[in-house]
Amino acid sequence: MGILALIGSGMLFTLFAAVVLFILINLSSRFALVVLFLTPLFFIFLMPGTSIAFLSYRHMLLANGLVPINNFHILLMLWSTLIGIILYTDFLTWYLARGTKMKKGKMDNGQSREASVNVLQNTSSAIGKAKEVLLKRN
Repeated sequence: MGILALIGSGMLFTLFAAVVLFILINLSSRFALVVLFLTPLFFIFLMPGTSIAFLSYRHMLLANGLVPINNFHILLMLWSTLIGIILYTDFLTWYLARGTKMKKGKMDNGQSREASVNVLQNTSSAIGKAKEVLLKRN
């Protein structure tokens, strides 16, 4: 009976992860986070007895019976993994969008590429003048 419970739990968690990743890829990362958090809460409020029994089902004991592995622990591991994936893709999307803005010549404060080139030339000339002053002292 234990192996069937493990297989059934694995199938449910795999389906849950696949739905969240499908939403992440095809719709939105924020909507995937909402589904990630609200789906277990929805089932707990809809069917509290069945959900609590499912989440508290013990699959194995580790460390001579000191550490139980329940479905709740598997859900927490799945949550942390999916949250990491969602946040990483959100950050990567933001970073890549920021890079394309900079390639087009737009800076965050509205300056053009020419203005940034002038700032770099002024900075390099100031460094050159400071270098001359320091070399004249010696």
